[in-house]
Amino acid sequence: MSDDGIVIERGLPDELREQAVEIFEEAFGSKMRMAVRDAQKRREFMRRSYDAGHAIIARRGDVLLGMAGLSAKDGEYAGGLMGRSWDPRPYHDLLGWVGATWAVWGMRLSDHRPKADELYVDGIAVAPEARGLGIGTRLLDEAVTVAREERKRFMRLDVIDTNPRAQALYARLGYRVTKVQSFRHKERWVGFGGMISMELPVLADDAEDGEAAI
Repeated sequence: MSDDGIVIERGLPDELREQAVEIFEEAFGSKMRMAVRDAQKRREFMRRSYDAGHAIIARRGDVLLGMAGLSAKDGEYAGGLMGRSWDPRPYHDLLGWVGATWAVWGMRLSDHRPKADELYVDGIAVAPEARGLGIGTRLLDEAVTVAREERKRFMRLDVIDTNPRAQALYARLGYRVTKVQSFRHKERWVGFGGMISMELPVLADDAEDGEAAI
């Protein structure tokens, strides 16, 4: 625990799931509305779909301050925050068969599957009242620790073009731009027109003893 009482943990406890849904809805609700348009149904979809074991969190007592999902091609974090399944059946009572199929397909369409040598940050969000406390940096530091333990060479994340503050943070932490995608034709539905991929080396090529290099 830090001097300010903030704790970084792996895994999302059940008692904090509702707070996680609200934090991610505030951060990413507009991005996910193509998959599930109704906000309340979108929240319920997140409650059901998020894999607790694929998250790292920041908390102060029983208050969730931020969360990041992690994804890898295989191993402990395979499947990312939404898990592995493309199965719409768990959501048919909520969205109907067509809506459930569309939601699962829509979420997976935006799922940036990691390569074998990288750990992907599958969404990172900080509660509005906790911004400015360095929560995002602490979560990313823990993600780097996970990547090294998993023997990955790179951390990767994506940031939308309308979030320059996050882009600046990632750049300060050493992430470099590797790809820029533009999809202006979707902007009216998702609220942004491009995605920037950024990457951070976390293991040296010749690190036989596991010594890390930034």
